[in-house]
Formats: sequence, C-alpha cells, structure tokens
Amino acid sequence: MTMLTSVPKTMIGASLKLARMPLDVARNALGSSDPRAELAAEERERAAQLREQAEAREAQAEKRRREREAEAKRTEAKKKEKARKSAAKAKRSATKAEKSAQLAKLEAKEESLEAKAKAAASERQAKRVEQAAEATKEKRKDRNGTG
Repeated sequence: MTMLTSVPKTMIGASLKLARMPLDVARNALGSSDPRAELAAEERERAAQLREQAEAREAQAEKRRREREAEAKRTEAKKKEKARKSAAKAKRSATKAEKSAQLAKLEAKEESLEAKAKAAASERQAKRVEQAAEATKEKRKDRNGTG
C-alpha cells in the first residue's frame, strides 16, 4: 500500500516541476536568477576561498619546516666543526706533550752522558795522580835506597 501512496506523490512532484519549468526559463531569460543558484555560487566561492586559505597555511607550514630543517643542518655542521677543531687541538696537545717528553728524555740522557764523561775524566785523572804518586814513591825509594 505504501507503493500506491508514493506513486501519486512522485507524479505530483514531477508535474509541479514540469509546470514551473516555463516560469523558470522565462525568469532566467529576463535576467532574474534562481536564489538557490546564487546561494550555490556563493558557497562555491566560499569553498574556493577556504581552499586557498588552507593552501596558504600549508605553504607557510612547509616553509617553516624547511627553515627548521636548514637551521638543524647548520647547527649540526657547527657541532661537527667544533668537534673537529677540538679533536685537532687535542691531537696537537698530545703531539706537543710527546715532543716535550722526548726532549726531556734526551736532555736527561745528555746529562747522564756528561756525568759519565766527567766520571771517566775524574777516574783517568785519579789514575794519573795515582801513577804519579806511585812514580814519586818509586823515586823516593830509589833515592833512599841508593843514597
């Protein structure tokens, strides 16, 4: 029964549209437009503006993201450069300390050699003095023994 009641409603709605059609065509021809069409056009324009605003916000967000990434890259590069300089400075300090240690070792060795040379010279001098004393003693014996 619902089918039977819906058929007359459909037929009435269609017949009303057919009856209004010549009036709508005449109104459009005279320049009077449909208020629904005007509302639809306004909605389309509003939607286009919203789309443009959304695109502008998206472009701004993309620009800020790129700027943050670039700043992060610059910061990372600065950190790497600082670490490289620090490592180079530490290497120079280590080299300098090693050279200083080598120099101190060579100076100590030089002092040791000088001390050994002095000791050897003193020992030779002592042997000469001892030999001279022995020779003097022998001479005295010879003088005392012959004389």
